[in-house]
Amino acid sequence: MSDMEKDNNMPEFESRVYEVSDEESTIFSAPEAHRDIVKKGVKLKKMIMAAVALVVVSAIAITVALTVPPLLDDKDNSSSEINPPMMDSKLFEGVDRVTLTRGSTIIEYKTIDREKETEDDDGNKVTEIVKEWALKEVDPELTDYTNIDNTVNSYMEQHYTKKVSDNKNDGNDYGFENPTYQVDFYKEGSSDIFLSLYIGGENPAKTGHYATTSQDNAVYYIAGESEFYHYQKNLTDFVNPESIPAIAKDKEYSDDNFTEGQLVLCDKVIVSGKNLGDTYVIEAQDADNVTTFTSYKVTSPTTRPANDDNIGNYVALFSYGVEATGCYSYSVTDEDLKKFGLIDPDFELTVYVDNIKRSFKATLQSDGNYAVFYEDNKTIMSVPAGSLTPATYDRSDIFNTLLFIENITNAESLSVESGMEKITFGIVTEYDEKSDSNNLTKITVGGQEITKSNFQNYYQYLVGVKAQSYEEVDTKGLTPETVLVLTHIGGKTSTTVKYFKITNTRYQVEVNGVKMGLISSSEHTRIMKYAKNVAENKEYNAR
Repeated sequence: MSDMEKDNNMPEFESRVYEVSDEESTIFSAPEAHRDIVKKGVKLKKMIMAAVALVVVSAIAITVALTVPPLLDDKDNSSSEINPPMMDSKLFEGVDRVTLTRGSTIIEYKTIDREKETEDDDGNKVTEIVKEWALKEVDPELTDYTNIDNTVNSYMEQHYTKKVSDNKNDGNDYGFENPTYQVDFYKEGSSDIFLSLYIGGENPAKTGHYATTSQDNAVYYIAGESEFYHYQKNLTDFVNPESIPAIAKDKEYSDDNFTEGQLVLCDKVIVSGKNLGDTYVIEAQDADNVTTFTSYKVTSPTTRPANDDNIGNYVALFSYGVEATGCYSYSVTDEDLKKFGLIDPDFELTVYVDNIKRSFKATLQSDGNYAVFYEDNKTIMSVPAGSLTPATYDRSDIFNTLLFIENITNAESLSVESGMEKITFGIVTEYDEKSDSNNLTKITVGGQEITKSNFQNYYQYLVGVKAQSYEEVDTKGLTPETVLVLTHIGGKTSTTVKYFKITNTRYQVEVNGVKMGLISSSEHTRIMKYAKNVAENKEYNAR
């Protein structure tokens, strides 16, 4: 059996020692000449008081003994050893199976042979076969050997607080017929129980339990709930937690998605769940006219800029990995997945990196943790909710709040039309080899050059208008009150932004026919007003 190690799951208890000074202090001191007299007087006085006290205590003790029957738990026939063990450790030589019964719960332990690497006296690594305690019905590789070893040894080393009776059949009900906990020990090669430990009912004050064994006629008292910590464990308390592993840089991956070996970008994210109401596909941006502003775009079920920060949080779950703190099941059958809501999960995430797919499912449980199934793991993991914050995102967290994002240096004109008015801005750019990008050089209206900075500020305002909500109001039969058309260099398809009046205070915005959300009527009014200012060579927001 391996040496005992600390069980990280066991609660810690703090003991306190109160120190008292050897001498009582006083602000007065007897004069030197009277010190001996004082000492003798005090000594004589103490002797007289002690004698009187002894007589009084003896009288009280006799009175109590004659008038009050002894309480069951106050009968202390224990040895002088503090909390001695109930059973001799030699009894357990050759024991290879242990069964705990707690109500309808039965947990079975067995010993297995396992290779363990140690060091000899010279520091050389040596592999030896050791006996380890494991769970009978669970793959040993899924369990924490130290935890199980500590638990089984705690049964064998059960200590008692005091002995209550030398005869368990003394007429008192100790609860051994239907024990709270029963531990049965089996010797190697035998199917018969060698020894049973019974933890019976609580004492009248409910501060502990009675206990006995099948080989002992005595009744013991065990104080405190902490003594029964190991008896209250469930199968899943012995798990060796798995994880959602990080995607580490490997030769099979390109460098584009990694920085210093850590995943920072991916090619595609597919996410769904009850908070989203749909399955969303988010893809990395190609080198196009919006690349400057966002790394990702939503491509299904709608097309729009994505919220880079929150998509990055999805990716981060595979950048760092997610550690489980326990598990709900040691198997991942369809029945297990259904039991924990993972057939139709609250949250499902799939990430693609260089055409390699990683995914997991998660559903919130009543204990406040997520049941998580990662495709390569053998257990259904328990993961704290705080480790899966992206699982709470709704579609507003996926969408970029900006309604359209276009790099103006990839455009050749912008027209703003509202009612009977239309203003067209001509855009002239020049390619810069050093920065490998276009630089804005001139803006014109009706062939006349206007102040470039005024236009740049106006355009910055246009792309900075954020959706106040993401409703998709039907605009069939409605005529847009304002239309923006951005034509692109090289004959690429124009971007058309339309603003439909839905109520007196809200306008639906559509970009190339896709409903993007609602803005306020005041934001809409400024679009043409500011365009007029810039066309007249004024600051865009001039009054």
